[in-house]
Amino acid sequence: MYPLTVRIEKKHVVVIGGGKVASFKIAPLLKEGANIVVVSRELDASLVKLVESKQILWFQKDYEKSDLEGAFLVVAATSDSKLNESIAKDTSLNQLVNVITNPESGNVHFPAAVHRGKLNVAVSTGGASPKLAKKIRDDIAAKYDEVYEDYLDFLYEVRMKVKKLSLEKRKQNSLLQEVLKSEYIQDQQKREKFLQELEERVYKRIN
Repeated sequence: MYPLTVRIEKKHVVVIGGGKVASFKIAPLLKEGANIVVVSRELDASLVKLVESKQILWFQKDYEKSDLEGAFLVVAATSDSKLNESIAKDTSLNQLVNVITNPESGNVHFPAAVHRGKLNVAVSTGGASPKLAKKIRDDIAAKYDEVYEDYLDFLYEVRMKVKKLSLEKRKQNSLLQEVLKSEYIQDQQKREKFLQELEERVYKRIN
């Protein structure tokens, strides 16, 4: 498996199955702005709320191959492993498919992930041990806590301002390396001072 980060916003996602596992898979996809359709005879209570609030669409029916038409991503999330295998076989070569009961049957795994604003860290064991992936994910989350959300925003601002300066590569790298020092992670005043100094340099260059 080759690791990729995929932009799922406004993409058509079809989830076959409406139980708790489907609900668990739908939540992060919905957060990233996917357009989600669920095909299932019944729905978990959490999904019912999403249907009622018009955040997802629900087709209350048995699965048919035609349900997959136009899907960017297919999630086979029923409790019937044979049906999930059949869904995977029904997908086209250009569709992404995740199979809950047997990840090896699909071409996409959902990793255990940590999100801190612009920082995204994903851990996958290739389906060998989801529990180990979650343990490693939790270890990473403990080390890189919520402070990193603001810190990443700061690093992004620094990078954009450094680009405006059009410095030679060595000087660019020096500035970008400077803000990786641990003191900038916790010290907001130090971050603000650094940005202010950069802004002054940008202003002088433009004017």
